[in-house]
Amino acid sequence: MRFPRFPSSPPAGPDDAILCRAILAGDSESFATLAERYRRRIFALGYGFFKNADDTEDFVQDVLVKVYLSLPGFRGEARFSTWLMRIAYNAAVNSVRRKREYTTLADDFEIVDPGETPEERHVRESARRSIGEAVAALPERYRVCVDLYFYQDMPYGEISEVTGLPVNTIKSHVFRAKKLLAEQLKDET
Repeated sequence: MRFPRFPSSPPAGPDDAILCRAILAGDSESFATLAERYRRRIFALGYGFFKNADDTEDFVQDVLVKVYLSLPGFRGEARFSTWLMRIAYNAAVNSVRRKREYTTLADDFEIVDPGETPEERHVRESARRSIGEAVAALPERYRVCVDLYFYQDMPYGEISEVTGLPVNTIKSHVFRAKKLLAEQLKDET
């Protein structure tokens, strides 16, 4: 089973390390550039947890403030994007622990093809709904790994850095999730 992925394109403009040095030297425009570069990715992660655009926007702002305040402690041992997503993930998990609620990004992920017939759109929508329901039925530990791997396009190593789980555990969670999804979706056909 193949899941669609967000397109991953290299950031335009100066690289993250140059921007971080400029921010630490007092250049607030560099932070605006970094914030804009990662806003969509933070929003996508947050929306998977909060399922509400208003709460997710608040979450994005909170994460960006945390990133700005934590930037002097960024040692550069990991990529900046990994470090930032770790902050975002931890903030989301802490918030969810308070609310005890998690929804998957798969619920609203949509692929649009203007050349589709109404029947093809119906089949695609039915498949999307079935996959979303199947992913939502997964245990939370599997859902998080599936969201980060398939919908955020993160490699296992980066998921490990973000979640704090060992790489082999993440591989196991993704493998088991795919197996559960295949079984559940097979039953629906």
